Amino acid sequence: MMFHSFLGLLCTYSKWFLIVWFYFFILLSINEIISDLYFYGKIDKLILSLIYLCSFEVMGRMVGAYPYLPWELSKYLTLFVTLFLLLSAKVQKVNLSGFIILLLLIPGVLIDNSGLVELPDLINNLLGPICLGLLILSFGYFRINDIQFEMIIKSIWNTSIIILVYTIILTPDYSEISFSLSALNETTGQFGSNQVATILGIGLFFSFYAWMNKLRFSGNHTLDGLFIALFAFQGFLSFSRGGMFIGVLSIFLYYFLFRSSKVFESVTQIRKLRPLLFFGLAIFFIFTSYFIIQNISSGNLTQRYLGQTAGTLSGDKQRTFDTITTGRYSILKSDINLWNEYFIFGTGAGASKFMRSDGLYGKSPHTELSRLLAEHGLFGLLIIFILLYYLFNIFNFNKSNINRAILIVLFFIALGTSMHSSMRTFVTPIFLVLSTFNIFYYDQTNNY
Repeated sequence: MMFHSFLGLLCTYSKWFLIVWFYFFILLSINEIISDLYFYGKIDKLILSLIYLCSFEVMGRMVGAYPYLPWELSKYLTLFVTLFLLLSAKVQKVNLSGFIILLLLIPGVLIDNSGLVELPDLINNLLGPICLGLLILSFGYFRINDIQFEMIIKSIWNTSIIILVYTIILTPDYSEISFSLSALNETTGQFGSNQVATILGIGLFFSFYAWMNKLRFSGNHTLDGLFIALFAFQGFLSFSRGGMFIGVLSIFLYYFLFRSSKVFESVTQIRKLRPLLFFGLAIFFIFTSYFIIQNISSGNLTQRYLGQTAGTLSGDKQRTFDTITTGRYSILKSDINLWNEYFIFGTGAGASKFMRSDGLYGKSPHTELSRLLAEHGLFGLLIIFILLYYLFNIFNFNKSNINRAILIVLFFIALGTSMHSSMRTFVTPIFLVLSTFNIFYYDQTNNY
C-alpha cells in the first residue's frame, strides 16, 4: 500500500514513474510466470499478474501514458495472454461457453447496416466482448484457493490507491471549485470523471471487503476502515454518480449475502469478526463523507444525485428519467428500437451510433446489454443469456461457501459498470470472469 501511495504521488510529477513501474513489474514477474507455466503447468501467478497489469488502464489514461501504455491496455493484454495460452495448449480446462460467445460475435463483424463503420469503431465495440469470451474460455470456473483470490482483489485495490492519491493531490482548493450540477473533472485529475469514479467506487468496496474480513490490505485493520472514508470522500467529490452508486450498493449487497451464508456463524467465530459493527462503521464513514461534500458544495451534491440540472431547477426543463440518467435512457431506448428493426442480426458492431434518430446520431452506447441487442440482435441476446446463466450458477452451486457473497458482488459490479460505462474499462470483463472462479479454503480442512 505504501509503495502504491508513493507511486500515486510521483505520478503527479511525471507519467514516466507509472510507465517505468509497469514494465519493471513485467521484468520482475516474467521468469517466475514462465517457470510455473512450463515446469509445473500452473497459471495462478499469470492470472494475478495479468489482472494487476490490466488494472493500470485507467491510471495510464489519466497521466497520458499513451502510446507507452495503450489506451485499451487491458484488452490488448488479455488478447495476448489468452491467445498465447490457448495456442500453446497451456489452458488447464477450456470453458466452451467462452467459445460460444466468440462465435456469436462473428455475424456482427460481417454486418454493417450503416455503411459507416471503420476499424476504430470495430475495436471500440468488439474488443470488450471478445476479451470477455477469451477470458471465460481460458479461465472460466478456474479453481483457486482463498489466499490467491484475496491477492488478486488486493492487487486491484492497490492500483485504485494510486488513483486515489493522485486525485487527492491534484484536487484544487475547494474554494476554487465551481460546484455545479455536473461531474467535476477538477477532482478527478482532469480526466473523465465517469471512469475515475468507477475505480474509486471499486476501491471503496474492496476497502470495505478487507475491513469486514480483517484482511488488512493496507497492513492494518483500522487503516482499511480509514480508506473506506477516503474513497467515499473523493468519490462523492467527483460528482459522478454511476461508480459511487455501484460501490455503495455493493457494500449493502455483500453484507446481506455474507450474513445469509449457511456458514456465517462458524466463519465469524473462526476469524473473530464483528460484521454488524464493521458494517455500521463503514456506513457511518460513507454518510459522513457524503454530508461533508454536501456542505462544501452548498447542497449541490444531493441535487446532482437527484438528477437535477440548471434547466430543471429554473423550470426551463422538466426532470425526467432521461435527465436523471444524463441522456443514457434515450440511448438505451434507441438501442431497443434498433434491435426491433434489426431483430435477428442487429445493425452490426459499431453501427448503432450512426443509425440513431431524434438527435442522437453519433452518440456511443453507454449500456453494454442494450448495445449487444442493437448491434448483434438475437446473437447478442444469447450472449446475455450465457452471462445470466453464470449468475444462476453462482447462486446455486456455492451455498455452503462463504466466498459466494464476493463472487455475486463481483458479478454485480461487472454488470452494473457495463450499465453506465459499457466496456470502456477493464472492470466488466475482468470482474465477470473473477465471479466464475471456484474458490476453496487453502488448507481444505474446513471447506468454507
